[in-house]
Amino acid sequence: MNEQKSKVVAILLFLILALLGLLVVFFLFSKQLFKSDTVNNSNNDNIEEYFCTADVKLCPDGSYVSRLRDGGCKFAPCFEEDNTDDNVDVGFLPETGLDANNLDWQEFVQDGLKFRAPKEIPGLEFVRLESWPPKVSEVVGKFVCDSGVQKEINGRNYCIVTTSEGAAGSVFTTYKYMIDHLVYDEVSSTDIEKIVSIEFIVKYPQCLNYDSPQSEACIQEEQNFNLDNVVDTIVESIFEPKLES
Repeated sequence: MNEQKSKVVAILLFLILALLGLLVVFFLFSKQLFKSDTVNNSNNDNIEEYFCTADVKLCPDGSYVSRLRDGGCKFAPCFEEDNTDDNVDVGFLPETGLDANNLDWQEFVQDGLKFRAPKEIPGLEFVRLESWPPKVSEVVGKFVCDSGVQKEINGRNYCIVTTSEGAAGSVFTTYKYMIDHLVYDEVSSTDIEKIVSIEFIVKYPQCLNYDSPQSEACIQEEQNFNLDNVVDTIVESIFEPKLES
């Protein structure tokens, strides 16, 4: 009888120890499991913060900027926000060293109006000029800037009108620079006010459609693209007396 009791006690002690062992193993395993889930959730949170929404911001000049992943998904600055001084002599792609002075300039004639313009605008990888050379015209009239933005470029006051429309994942922006000047009329012996207009279309791609680092390079190119000085040099060629003869 005592022998049978001893066997029962031994079995109970074995079961109790086995149960305690299982509880210890479960505790240690569950702790490691929850720790792994915490690390995974933390990584997922970081991934979600890294990706930004695909919306864009319309800038005053008609161009668009996207959100920067490295900047906490804030919008990239518009060109005017980086260059508040309108008289700063910047090129259309400052980082390449290209500006209005080192382009291949040629003489063109449109409707009897002579002017010089670059044969092409080199150095562009993403931005595209849809109409070049620009459409240049000169009409008699009084200069009024009621639908555009007034801007001083190299001491001349321009009225810049921009219109944009989206198509096939890109934005097409039409730029129209207008400036007035006086032309002496020998017949009436008076100065006649004329308005010069420079118009061209620029295609801006949706930079977020590219993978990194092309996406960042595209955004940078769109921010730096600026033809103010190119347009002003075209206008200067129209004002030159040798081209009016």
